[in-house]
Amino acid sequence: MINYIKKRLSRKILGTLSISVAMVMTGVIYLTVTHETGEMFKEMTANSEETISAIYAGIKYPMSVGDSSAVERQLLEIREKMGNIDVFICDTGQKIVFSSHEGTIKSNMDRYIYNKDILRSLSAALQDGKSPQKAFEEQISVKKYLINIHTILNQEECFRCHGSDKKVLGAIILKKSVDRNYAAITSLRNSNIMISILGICAIILISHMLMGRLVSRPIESLADDIRKLPEKISSRVALTVPDIKRTDEIGDLQNSFNSMAIELDEKTRAIEKSRVKLTNANKELEAFAYSVSHDLRAPLRNIDGFSKILLDEFSGKLDDKARHYLKRVREGTNRMSLLIDDMLTFSRIGRAELQLKRTNFTDIIRNILEYYANEIEARKISVTVGELPEIKCDPILIQSLFSNLVSNALKYTRDIEKARIIIGYDEQKKAFFVKDNGIGFEMQYHDKIFQVFQRLHLPEEYEGTGIGLAIVQRIAERHKGRVWAESQLDNGATFFIELPILKEV
Repeated sequence: MINYIKKRLSRKILGTLSISVAMVMTGVIYLTVTHETGEMFKEMTANSEETISAIYAGIKYPMSVGDSSAVERQLLEIREKMGNIDVFICDTGQKIVFSSHEGTIKSNMDRYIYNKDILRSLSAALQDGKSPQKAFEEQISVKKYLINIHTILNQEECFRCHGSDKKVLGAIILKKSVDRNYAAITSLRNSNIMISILGICAIILISHMLMGRLVSRPIESLADDIRKLPEKISSRVALTVPDIKRTDEIGDLQNSFNSMAIELDEKTRAIEKSRVKLTNANKELEAFAYSVSHDLRAPLRNIDGFSKILLDEFSGKLDDKARHYLKRVREGTNRMSLLIDDMLTFSRIGRAELQLKRTNFTDIIRNILEYYANEIEARKISVTVGELPEIKCDPILIQSLFSNLVSNALKYTRDIEKARIIIGYDEQKKAFFVKDNGIGFEMQYHDKIFQVFQRLHLPEEYEGTGIGLAIVQRIAERHKGRVWAESQLDNGATFFIELPILKEV
């Protein structure tokens, strides 16, 4: 039930409203019934007091002259006219002297009144002559009674029969059935409950109708517009929004959403145009680099070939300075050839379509290490390969990525006596890593090392074109991943490769 209410805002509001109204109506019913009961009890008490006063006034004279039969007749008339009233006249010993029921005469009052508090009040009234100021309630079985006590004082007209020594001659006890009165209260309570239930149902129904029209439908319509917004924007059709005339909070929300949708549509179109321009520019740039690289190969081959001929065939006719210059030319052309090769590789990585396959990562690392086996063995480098998962990737590109990292590790541990390289997978960082104990670098140059043609050392110190780590980053980005490094100068470097699409299979 709670989950059913939680799913809709209108249900939550209606549920809260229903509970609130029910609590208020319950309080109103309770206060009304309590008030009505109190007022009715006061009215019953007043009627009983008037009745007992009238009875006393009627039997006062017959009792003063000792006319017992007249008293008995009056009590019988009361019984006939008012069937819900029992009248008892008792002496100071609580023995019944007169009664509206003849069978009760000469019996004690405790046979007809069971409430101990009432009997104690009667005993106190017979002693001090003061009539109790309140009426008493008593329940016998399922019936309820209201009991009034009126003391009969010894007055001058009674001295002839009772003498003047006694202060109190007895008491009149009126026992009135109040079942009808309480039935009326119960009927009133039930009527109030029924009216309240009908009122609550009416409030819920009206609230539901108003909630649906004023809140639920507009919010559902807004939610539907939000769900359809991506599809509308991607459809490349001009986005149109309805005119909202509401001025309340929901109207403000709808207007805000419409403004946001239009702005988002405009920005999406602008981004799409920029993306198309950027894609075209990248394609043109890659085509230009590819074309230039190919066009540069022919003159480079000519320069290298003719300089080689000069050194081979005319070396004897050249002085040392000329031979030095020609060697520098050949070294430059070789370096330029390497740069062209790397540029072509970098260009191909951006244009090549990924061929994702299930690949044993350990096999990739084994192939790379076999390629560098001679150098590893000659330098007695310690290479440790941890447990690596099988992955889904483009095996050619990933092999190129790790080949560049292993090549870097070999290069920058060249001057280390006991070089170490560790390749593994960091479960905490969810990334592969290649770690070495080489010369390292300062972290302030972290971003620079991944840029094209950016180097931290001179070519004379460490060979290379400065494209290797840029290729690593490009391959990782093609696999929707990233590359970063952690290093300290003269304390090695660790390169991490996070590849989100490479999941265990």
